[in-house]
Amino acid sequence: MTTPYDTVTYPTVVQGSVQAEPMAVAAKLAGLDPVPLDQARVLEIGGGTCFGLIAFAAANPGSSCHGIDLAATAIARGQELAGDDVPNVTLRVADIMAAHELYPAGSFDYVIAHGVYAWVPEPVRRALLKLVAHVLSDRGVALVSYNAMPGGHIRLILRETVLHAVAGIDDPQDRIAQAYAFLEDYAKPQKDDDALRVSLRSHAESMLKRLPGVLFHDEMGEFFAPLSLSDFVHVAEDAGLKFLNDAGQNRNFDGFLTRDAGDVADPDAEVLRAAQARDYREICFFRATLLVRNTAPLDRRIDSARMEDLWISAEFETLPDGEFRMGPDRVTVSDPQLALALAELATIAPARRPVREIAINDHQRQVLLALHHDWFVMLHLGPEGFALSPGDRPETGGWTRGMLRRGERDVVSFNYTQMHIDQPELRALLIAADGTRSLAELAAMDHGIPADETEAALQSAARKGLQFR
Repeated sequence: MTTPYDTVTYPTVVQGSVQAEPMAVAAKLAGLDPVPLDQARVLEIGGGTCFGLIAFAAANPGSSCHGIDLAATAIARGQELAGDDVPNVTLRVADIMAAHELYPAGSFDYVIAHGVYAWVPEPVRRALLKLVAHVLSDRGVALVSYNAMPGGHIRLILRETVLHAVAGIDDPQDRIAQAYAFLEDYAKPQKDDDALRVSLRSHAESMLKRLPGVLFHDEMGEFFAPLSLSDFVHVAEDAGLKFLNDAGQNRNFDGFLTRDAGDVADPDAEVLRAAQARDYREICFFRATLLVRNTAPLDRRIDSARMEDLWISAEFETLPDGEFRMGPDRVTVSDPQLALALAELATIAPARRPVREIAINDHQRQVLLALHHDWFVMLHLGPEGFALSPGDRPETGGWTRGMLRRGERDVVSFNYTQMHIDQPELRALLIAADGTRSLAELAAMDHGIPADETEAALQSAARKGLQFR
């Protein structure tokens, strides 16, 4: 069967927020007992090449990872990307409508369906949630993302406008070219624009920045069904699933009661009501909703003591007087002791430290939670799974070496950061660093990097969490 994704390739990307670890952290904060990552059974539904799943499997060799997609070309590409270096990942062509027959009940601890739900017909949406409910273990967490309301109304206006502009054009590449041309013209401000038109033109401008495959499938695909969080949660409940939280930035506490909330008769209903109200107030466009089995004993009040077993990392810029900057955002930490600990944490990034070493009381842990909400810090189940320095016999991860040997330019760090390595000298050095050679032997090789710069190059690569175990 040929799908539109076989005709127009969807970009191969990795997103750190769409991984098992942030899902597990959310479960931990809710008082649950998520499965450790290196023991996890993970299923990705409709993942295309499943590049992110392969990256997770490579970083967690004790895990068992499975990915399915209906597009045979995408699965073939994923198998090519994995090569023989990631034996704990299995990719197969499968239809969501029949996939429940492939796996026993409760056979996965983490289930990911990113970028699928709102882009398939309604029977497939029902089948997807039934599949999630079928395979999810008692300790499991699932992620299902979708275009959300009320922002979906704006996306629907632009979708209808673009589809009208490309009507009658059958060739996919011609449709894409015409869509870009139309959006470029549509995004230009007009003198009589009101607030709505200004907003639409702004979103059209952002659409121009999307890759061709994203524009073709996400905005111009046959199916496009945004829905509200409340509607999605109610449909999920019918399938036997319960709303846990959201994986998006500034939304990763949507599943919890506020600290000052009094007695609440129905915590599940209250967090949903508040999150939905926020969606309307802030014009939410997208959701990555986390689900658990409806029998999971969620605690909607975060006990900061649950953080003590977690680890923390930070890559912000430290400014004077307890101020920190992450991109355009700034935050000030007034507690001098905590500010100093955070500044030191930033200097060792991407290294992690136990939360108990950074925050020693409830107030400080609450500050860390607020920073986590804004993605100034990241919480983890355990320490980093990679070395921060090359060691005596540097060893690039097997998957990374295999990718580079096969001529791939895009690799993924153990921090799930996708990076492009085009320099032949660095590529040759990383391939040579296979754990059998000392630093001196690597420096003496003819890879193109001067001998006196080899260790620094390896150190830089290691500090990026690129490859060293």
